[in-house]
Amino acid sequence: MKSGFSNIDSIIFDMDGTLWNATESYAKVWNKTCEHFGIEASFTGSDLVKYMGMSIKSIMEHLLGGEIHVEKAVFLEKLGETEALMMPTLGGILYPETLESLERLHETHRLFMLSNCSSIGLRNFVNYTHTAHLFEGLLTQGERPVSKSENLRYMMEHYSLRAPVYVGDTQDDCDQAHEAGIAFIHAGWGFGDCHDADGRFDSMQSFVQAMI
Repeated sequence: MKSGFSNIDSIIFDMDGTLWNATESYAKVWNKTCEHFGIEASFTGSDLVKYMGMSIKSIMEHLLGGEIHVEKAVFLEKLGETEALMMPTLGGILYPETLESLERLHETHRLFMLSNCSSIGLRNFVNYTHTAHLFEGLLTQGERPVSKSENLRYMMEHYSLRAPVYVGDTQDDCDQAHEAGIAFIHAGWGFGDCHDADGRFDSMQSFVQAMI
């Protein structure tokens, strides 16, 4: 392992914008849910990109605002049902070298995933990509509805992580990691920017090379 990362024993990955891009699929899920409630919607992946990393409730408020004429909880429940039906087959597009990189990192590090997605989001990912065997633990905001920093701290304690690093693609990911007291690696190939990451890479391959 190269200098600067020699103390890292575990890697926690964000999902959207870090391991894959599933925004086009998510847009189809949102459009189908809106259709169920008689809401006209024709969202595309580009409409969702800027909201990736937010909670599902926050995304709903940004996308629909006052267009929802049903209880928000009812809408979100239907959204979850629609996601459960559609995402296992829609999936997303993995970033280049992602599968090969995860396999290599698994040989030297404990791997985890943590995201603000729904309770089934990460499970859909590992099932669709056949990567469940590579991750020791998965945690979503849908399962544990607190901030990402709190979930990072919980994961560290639950799995006795001594020196983890969080890999994500947005400034909020960075802020949450630092609030949790851990280092942050910016996935420069993803959706967002970051000005104070502890490291930045432009591809999964270059990240792996620095870690092993």
